[in-house]
Amino acid sequence: MSIGRFSHHLKFLYLTLTLAMILALALTLALTPEIQAQSSKKDPAVKVKSDVSNKKSAKSKKSTAKSAKPKDPPLPWPQNVQALAGDGAVLVLDNHATPGAARELYAYNIDRSYVPASILKVITMGAALEFFGPGYRFKTDFLLTRDKDLWVVGYGDPYLISEELVLIVEALQKRGLREVRNIYIDDSYFEKDLILDGNTQTLSPYDAYNLAFGVNFNTINFQKNKKGAVSRAAANAPLTPLALEKAAKTKGAGIFRLNIHESPGLAEIHAGQTLKAHLEDGGITVTGEIFAGQTAPRERKIFYRHESSKTLELVVKDLMKHSNNFMTNQIFLALGAESFGAPASLEKSQKAMDIYFSRHGLPRVIMGDGSGLSRQTTVTAAQMAGILQILEPDRYLFPVCDHGLALCKTGTMSDIKTLVGYLERPDAPDQPLAFVILLNGANYPPHARFKILDMIKEQFNPAAPTPSAGR
Repeated sequence: MSIGRFSHHLKFLYLTLTLAMILALALTLALTPEIQAQSSKKDPAVKVKSDVSNKKSAKSKKSTAKSAKPKDPPLPWPQNVQALAGDGAVLVLDNHATPGAARELYAYNIDRSYVPASILKVITMGAALEFFGPGYRFKTDFLLTRDKDLWVVGYGDPYLISEELVLIVEALQKRGLREVRNIYIDDSYFEKDLILDGNTQTLSPYDAYNLAFGVNFNTINFQKNKKGAVSRAAANAPLTPLALEKAAKTKGAGIFRLNIHESPGLAEIHAGQTLKAHLEDGGITVTGEIFAGQTAPRERKIFYRHESSKTLELVVKDLMKHSNNFMTNQIFLALGAESFGAPASLEKSQKAMDIYFSRHGLPRVIMGDGSGLSRQTTVTAAQMAGILQILEPDRYLFPVCDHGLALCKTGTMSDIKTLVGYLERPDAPDQPLAFVILLNGANYPPHARFKILDMIKEQFNPAAPTPSAGR
């Protein structure tokens, strides 16, 4: 082959290879977006799969963590009670045990002393029901002079509320009273300026002073709107001058119930103002003034004696339900005055309570008041159990609690949690178990006393209280 012909073939081969390379490059460039698109479609699927895998891994870690710390099994009886009660006291008593059988079903720290708080009301009410009788009604006397001055002589009625004052006004009208000059209040049945221990003299209603003539639990009620307008909190709650004065100093809007904390004397003036308002609402004109701190003449003719519309039994049921300190201390003080003469005092009430304790062979309880506000008062579980045994026939004066499974009274302060009462039994419906739970201290978990009660119920299988039992 000639040199010219060889050179021609070489050029043709070079051109062919160059063209092939250009075509291959063009094809690669054309396919790249599709490859990239397909690759991008596959990536999310891979990510989702990865996420699921991560979640499964996280759950597996959590599950591993949980399984690494298994919960402790519940403690058996009675270690469960002791662990929760700590330094507290717990007593479960069967007062109907047959001879030879255990009367104390469970006893823990029963001779240690604790501040009782409001379960002290149980002791006060037990003595009151025995001294006065369940059908007793508190009285208030009204005297009328020739000059149409109206004297009010109080004897510690714990339930002298506005509804009672309406009944009083109606009775006075029926006796022909149309006009009154001055109102004189005789509060001498109670010691002057008496303040029981535990009263911290705040605006809170539970701190109300006790008076021989005290109305509406010695508190003031009013309603105030956002514009500052003041109105009655209830139809039978008149706006007295003191109520208007208090309302002017009270910030905010709403319905207010405030204690007259300044002094017992001011509370007595307010009782007179409330009576005057009710007299005027009933159409009886009052032209004069109110005089507190007076003593009625010994020789006097009673114009009208009002007896409470509620018996002591009903008053007790009400005060136990609402844990009313004022009502309880009114009865506590009246006990002393009725037993040892007026004026009522803490010392006379303690003497009356001592008679009650002695009569039943119970250890003496030194009482700073009758309601449980005083921290000077202490009790043991054994003492409370003795009171519960006496009160068993009257146990339906206790509030129904714990979802209807118990009859009980609570005692509550910031660091005091107590609970006493009765558990009915399905095998003996009129032979309840008595229980006492006394916890003093700030480190107890929430609802500790009711958790202990749950443990007691689980152990002794009580039934719900039935209305047929008791008084």
